[in-house]
Amino acid sequence: MLNSLFTSLNTDGSTHIKYTYTFTKTQHIVYGEFDASQADTTKAQQASTNTDSWAGFKQLVLIRLKTEATNALGGGASE
Repeated sequence: MLNSLFTSLNTDGSTHIKYTYTFTKTQHIVYGEFDASQADTTKAQQASTNTDSWAGFKQLVLIRLKTEATNALGGGASE
């Protein structure tokens, strides 16, 4: 579950994203921040649904978490 999401526009057109994400079944709480490209942010905004306006940003955060975890474990670049 995405608990908090704060976005701000950087001077280069990218978006700075701060988030807190909870994996409810395991009670893991993850928080962090990163810069997303303008293209990634636009794609995330367009992925909203009628029932979940944050769907695209949730996916963006989860992809970032997956990539960073894979890299940290020595698995190389991921998505």
